[in-house]
Amino acid sequence: MITKFTIGRRHSGDTWNVINLVSDIKWVTDLNFAAGTLTFDLLFDSSFYPQDGDVVEFQWDEQKIFYGYVFKVSFKEDKKFSITAYDKTRYLKNEDSLVWPISTISDRFDTVCKMAEISHKVVNGSDYKLPAEVADNKTYFDMLKSSIDKTQKATNQMYYVLANYDVVELRKAPYNELNIIVGDQSLLTGFSFEKSIDEAANSVRIIKKNQAESQQTSSTSSVSEESSGEDPAKTSFNYTDSIAGNVQDWGKLQKVENAKDKANDAQMKQRADELLKEKNKETYTLSLTCLGDTSLIAGNSVNIQIDDLSKAGFWINNTAIMKATHTFDVDYKCDLEMKVNEPWLENNSSE
Repeated sequence: MITKFTIGRRHSGDTWNVINLVSDIKWVTDLNFAAGTLTFDLLFDSSFYPQDGDVVEFQWDEQKIFYGYVFKVSFKEDKKFSITAYDKTRYLKNEDSLVWPISTISDRFDTVCKMAEISHKVVNGSDYKLPAEVADNKTYFDMLKSSIDKTQKATNQMYYVLANYDVVELRKAPYNELNIIVGDQSLLTGFSFEKSIDEAANSVRIIKKNQAESQQTSSTSSVSEESSGEDPAKTSFNYTDSIAGNVQDWGKLQKVENAKDKANDAQMKQRADELLKEKNKETYTLSLTCLGDTSLIAGNSVNIQIDDLSKAGFWINNTAIMKATHTFDVDYKCDLEMKVNEPWLENNSSE
């Protein structure tokens, strides 16, 4: 049950207890660099009008669930406000231009949070030194995503950003390996599973463009090439391919990438092999609907025991939550999107 739900002005100190006025509460956490979201309806009360920027605090069964700010308010003929609030990670959508020195993901997380003026904490840091780079006109989320992706590629360890009530944290995934079982005899009320090769590639071609007139190579994309007015008689391409054995099973699914400037044949072949390894795989989607539990949030992992899924040839044991949607009602439930295309990388970490 709701044990706290207040809305308050950010600086005046005025706060309203709206426990008896709220309904249709949904809370979403998502690892895909999206702010935590709380949506709810609020019954009209002439003594109080919600405003953009108001502080929202929500607790369920004495558990601190959400601390954030109103970003959207609508009002309809049913005399209810429909409100969208975001947690503090929303301010990581602020845009900026920065020159990063050689530094770690922990350093960069600390820097952007200070610039966004949000309380934060490095729960799990990394010692891996990222190269210096320029981030021009990018969101702080984009800057962190780039740094996290590079850190994961180098160390085999995934990091993510999530709000822990009113503090934004940098964490290592999985943050908490829950002992909870989501399955036939425990919490589960429904599931769907999908596998796909729609985004896969089993043939990779790295292309270098040669222009006879200038004898230079270019990494310009094909779209800009078509509009550049280049002379077909003076343009040719060199190709470096990497092809997987499962072409006979899936058919040829080809991805093309332009070679970096001055890349030699060996470098082009290395890049083709790397990209093939990355793209030559099925993707899997497992969605679960289960009874509500406040620990089922993005970044934590749970144990899966679904007999029908195993009988259909898919064995999924402990896996991670990528996105969690909690619907707080008389029947409190969760909708979970799980990470099943590859295991968490904790056990293979080189750190």
